Amino acid sequence: MAHNLEYSVTIQETLDELEREDAQRIIKKLDDILEFPEHFLDRLKNPPGYKLRVGDYRVLIDWDTEDETLYAIDVFERKNEYRELGKYREVWGSWRDDD
Repeated sequence: MAHNLEYSVTIQETLDELEREDAQRIIKKLDDILEFPEHFLDRLKNPPGYKLRVGDYRVLIDWDTEDETLYAIDVFERKNEYRELGKYREVWGSWRDDD
């Protein structure tokens, strides 16, 4: 059974700032992984959660395995990935409150 997918306000804003082709490729990839996310997601070592590789971009994802729901939190370029993850460690539990 396919998982549900929810977008955070943050990722929606980030996708709006990206080039149209890049944003569409990221959205398509998120839709493509819903049947078998375990084959596409890499667990992050320090913060909780997962990342999805889409070309030069990484999508930060929270996965509720019990509810079979993926939460797309934000997107950033690979070269900035590890510097950007620090801000999510501090606010990981509160990002859903933004909706």
